Amino acid sequence: MKIVTSKETLNNAIQVVQRAVSIRNPLPILAGIKFETLEDRVFLTATDLDIGIRCSFPAEILEQGTVVLPAKYISELVRRLPEAPVFIEADPATGSAKVQYGQSETRINGYPPEEFPEFPIPAGINTFALPGDLLKEVVRQVVFAAGNDENRPVFMGVLLEINGGELQVVATDTYRLAWRKVKLENCEELDINLIIPGKTLNELARIISSYDQKIEITVAKNQILFVADNVWLISRLIDGQFPKYKQVIPKNYDLRVRLKTKELLDAAERASLLAREGSPVIKLQVNQDMLVVSAASEAGRVHEELSVFQEGEPLQVAFNARYLGDVLKIIGTDEIMFEFTGPLSPGIIKPVGDIEYLSLLLPVRLREE
Repeated sequence: MKIVTSKETLNNAIQVVQRAVSIRNPLPILAGIKFETLEDRVFLTATDLDIGIRCSFPAEILEQGTVVLPAKYISELVRRLPEAPVFIEADPATGSAKVQYGQSETRINGYPPEEFPEFPIPAGINTFALPGDLLKEVVRQVVFAAGNDENRPVFMGVLLEINGGELQVVATDTYRLAWRKVKLENCEELDINLIIPGKTLNELARIISSYDQKIEITVAKNQILFVADNVWLISRLIDGQFPKYKQVIPKNYDLRVRLKTKELLDAAERASLLAREGSPVIKLQVNQDMLVVSAASEAGRVHEELSVFQEGEPLQVAFNARYLGDVLKIIGTDEIMFEFTGPLSPGIIKPVGDIEYLSLLLPVRLREE
């Protein structure tokens, strides 16, 4: 393989695919990035066997071929190269590659290309597309609620359901839950129910962070594929039964308050500074169109009052400040509705507007109760 490309083009492609490079895997080959040419394009591929990412870019191809280079070294080298054409020549006999830039060169030892896992593009009958900006918003509003306990893999995933032309996305770690619904066009016949690893969606969101065009999504057996222009991300799905989340969402409320999102976020963050160390619990007390945010510890105490619109009886409840902040940071509207059914029942946060979204938070039982 012999190619000539620019530092910027090569660096951008490496930054995309190295998100799938395996860090702690017994197979050394998975620490590499596969370079291969096809006609006038270069394809870079990385995988940890759960997620695979491929990215292509146009280049001057002097000789077709394949090489697998350690991601750690090729990524750091390219990032530090001068702004000049980059010439890469692979030696099939040794598996190494020579990287030339100006009058200088570096040689990197690689891995046997034949040992690199295949990257089959799945074919599935269930294919649909979402605008990139909408997909980013949905992922951002839901994936934060996924768990990280490897002993309960289902809770590390995000449920994706499509039925009757509606997409519903849900995540929960059993302490909190996030749900979003979106109407889809030309998808009335689709019937999909699957669990995507939260890690996959986090990586997808980073890859398409500046991508607003449509993302094509293909569902195959035990796999899902996302295609955005010249980038492919393929992931295994999580086996298992997602919990019946609708049963834990209260249908009614005893108290509802409407208030400014940023005011509550700022007050909660300040209160958490003086919450007990290791237990960022803050109290919310609602009475007479006033929400009091408070916390106390050996370090001191804080008491803040926020004007709200109140419907229902007075109430005092406590929440994990970090969990509350996570919701308020991503909800995306200036105002929220906060609904309560009691001091020990889940609180529901909804945006004020036409977005079909809610986040559920379990309260914290106060010591004096």
